[in-house]
Amino acid sequence: MEALRFYPEAVKFVPLATIRRERRLPVPGKVLVQRGDAVEAATVLAMAEQPAGVVIVDIARALKVAPERAAAYLRRKPGAPVRAREILARRRVWLGLRTLEARSPVEGEIVAAGGGKVLIRAGVRPLELRAGFPGTVVEILPSYGAVIETTGALIQAFWSSGADFSGMIRIVTSGAEPLRARAIDPVAQGTLVVGGAWIEPSALEQAERLQVRGIIAGSMEASLLPMLRELSFPVVLIEGFGRLPMHPGIFRILSLYQGREAFVLRPPAGLDGRPGRPEILIPVPTESPPPPEPAGEVPLQPGMRVRLLREPYRGRTGTVSGISAHPWTLDSGLRSWCAEIHLDGEEVRIRVPVYNVEILRS
Repeated sequence: MEALRFYPEAVKFVPLATIRRERRLPVPGKVLVQRGDAVEAATVLAMAEQPAGVVIVDIARALKVAPERAAAYLRRKPGAPVRAREILARRRVWLGLRTLEARSPVEGEIVAAGGGKVLIRAGVRPLELRAGFPGTVVEILPSYGAVIETTGALIQAFWSSGADFSGMIRIVTSGAEPLRARAIDPVAQGTLVVGGAWIEPSALEQAERLQVRGIIAGSMEASLLPMLRELSFPVVLIEGFGRLPMHPGIFRILSLYQGREAFVLRPPAGLDGRPGRPEILIPVPTESPPPPEPAGEVPLQPGMRVRLLREPYRGRTGTVSGISAHPWTLDSGLRSWCAEIHLDGEEVRIRVPVYNVEILRS
């Protein structure tokens, strides 16, 4: 009988590869670039007009206030016409040093306001598709967009709190040191701060004061999520929520390219509706193209490097030494096919359900 094959989710981190990414409009439009064009992150690849109908703008969320307080910050009232990108509401924060704004995404007329939201009657909404990172157009997706190629490092993260953004990498801690306020000095202003382990609340406050571009860290306590809604910058977690240090291989890649600009992309949801992993791209020019990034699904097999996803070994890494030929009975009483893992730094081997590991592809 042919052995069963298991395909756990894979996480990529490569220091140098040829990377291609499809950038696509959600609706048909007009493509503005040609094959062979060099593009920057802000280059508009394609444009479209999407029927808007009634657009709801969540001003309470944009201003980071309770819905019942949002009306106090409104600058335009029901019945007033608005232009695309016009400011609907504005709030000063951090002792007046920073400003939060809610803007109209379309041209139209305000028909109602309440509950922290504004309703705008609009005709069409313009959509712009930007490249998101510098590279070369290698393929045109007629009416939808293009495929962009670059060379450099690629790191897939666990979670990001923001949309696409970029910044110059600045390492401020060691690989296993928590990110605290004292690690972020004034030189970090306007940079993409990297901490090797978890984020302490004081670090978020200090980063806001210094107006950093963003933070990349190993992990963060989930209890800090409400605090993130008050910040002006995004946070990227490599490992997840909790107190997990960043994978040493990923920290080495970020350290290798300190001082270079990194571009964080949030890929669209897959066919199953699940959001894709945020990706960190660090473009690095090369004289000859490096090999392409690892692609396609691969089955779990002995010799593979994996990371464990469940307690008591969550976040630990190791090497697969074998896969059970039949289901094992776990301590919980459930039966599951298991992988035997040789944990890094230990002589012991443990059995883990194959569904509780992810493959590390580097």
